[in-house]
Amino acid sequence: MNQRTKTLVTGAIAGAFIGIALAWIATDGDKDEEGNPIGLASLNTGDYFQLGMAILTLARQFTSMVKKT
Repeated sequence: MNQRTKTLVTGAIAGAFIGIALAWIATDGDKDEEGNPIGLASLNTGDYFQLGMAILTLARQFTSMVKKT
């Protein structure tokens, strides 16, 4: 297995775990006294999209830092 394949497999596994964690957090939210979701469970789809884009941007920045060394 070459380095590119190892990197792609590692990225796919990491992405799957991050996706599972976010889905678990989103579906397992606490409720306030009135039954409304609080915390991360109260986020809507657009918030999750922004969070995903921020994570991808962070990964891209990290990759560019690693390539410089």
